[in-house]
Amino acid sequence: MKAWIYQYKGLGDYRLHVAFQDLIAARLRHATALVPIPSEPKHFELRGFDPILGLFGCLRLRPWLRKTATERPQAQKTRQERLKTPQSFHVLVPEQTLNRVRQITLLDDLYTTGRTLYHARDALVAAGFKGTIDALTLIR
Repeated sequence: MKAWIYQYKGLGDYRLHVAFQDLIAARLRHATALVPIPSEPKHFELRGFDPILGLFGCLRLRPWLRKTATERPQAQKTRQERLKTPQSFHVLVPEQTLNRVRQITLLDDLYTTGRTLYHARDALVAAGFKGTIDALTLIR
């Protein structure tokens, strides 16, 4: 999987985005609100695509989060540095929109420390979401 993620994200081989789509679609076919973890704008510019939108693009996604730029990419940080990363997500929709659903599933490619998912969850709760939040990542 390391080689696959490097080829896909590191080298920008977008053709690989379809590799897991059948499995992903089967696993999430009954999910209600699928919220992708967004890339930082500078990573999108470098790659020319958002890897999470590519992986999960076969689904009806709700892009309710925006990520602000951070000093260094997560991949370049130690475990301790990742755990200390400050909140970098902002919710783009009003509380009324959030609470039209009872469950949100956050979607990401790689789970290392969980900090990214915790920050996304915290941002949604701070914006007023009152339901259940779970997550699906491709790699742990």
